[in-house]
Amino acid sequence: PRRWEKRRGEDERMAEEFVRVATEVTNVTTARSIGLAELVLLLLVIVCCAYAITKALLLGQKKRSLLLIVGPASSGKTTLFKQLQYGEAPSSTVTSVVPNEEDCRVRQGEGDQGQTVRVVDYPGHVKLRSGCDAYLQRAKKIVFVTDSLVYNDSDSVREAAGFLFSVLANPGVLRHRVPVFIACNKSDRMNAFSVEFVKRRLEKEIDVLLSTVGGLSDTKGGGDDLVNITSVGLGEPFKLANCLSKVSSGAMSALKGNLKTLKPYLTAA
Repeated sequence: PRRWEKRRGEDERMAEEFVRVATEVTNVTTARSIGLAELVLLLLVIVCCAYAITKALLLGQKKRSLLLIVGPASSGKTTLFKQLQYGEAPSSTVTSVVPNEEDCRVRQGEGDQGQTVRVVDYPGHVKLRSGCDAYLQRAKKIVFVTDSLVYNDSDSVREAAGFLFSVLANPGVLRHRVPVFIACNKSDRMNAFSVEFVKRRLEKEIDVLLSTVGGLSDTKGGGDDLVNITSVGLGEPFKLANCLSKVSSGAMSALKGNLKTLKPYLTAA
């Protein structure tokens, strides 16, 4: 009996030791499991965030599918829009107060099947321009329509130059290097100014604008807020050819349907 009692006591101690060791192993394993689970969760969060950011960037690029028509009021934007939409200009138009948006079939000439382009004609009134930013974020190409008859009027030139600068300095336009075509409308008129003259006047006015903004920034104690829209340094004479976004230009007559210089830009990849 004593021998059995001794053996039973040893067995109980062994059982207690086994339970103790098993409990420690279980605790360690559980702790390690929790740590591993947290690591896996962290990795999943990182992967999901990376996926979301990449998807957002790709969607942002895909959304840039619009041909955006902008410019000062009464420059001929809606006439151009209707010409692209119907293949002919209306007998008359009224100043737009809301954007016009339609799918238009752009053809190079007769027999050409053309391609469908989503076109937005945005109003040119000064008080409505703040809403243009949402469309600039979706624009794949921009057509800046300007009236080539008004380039002997300083106020009109200043307004056109300021509007063009705001387009070229838009963060989304700069980031994606959205191309801009300056369409010198009403070029069929005898008193229309040439494309080169229009470009020089715009460059001069934007140069003055940059100098004025720079002077005000220096007065306030810093020019960090200046936006450089060209590939040359600030302080250099402004040239449209140096813009970060590619700027091209051409003469046209939206009313008469003379869009020869514009159509290659519209249909280019």
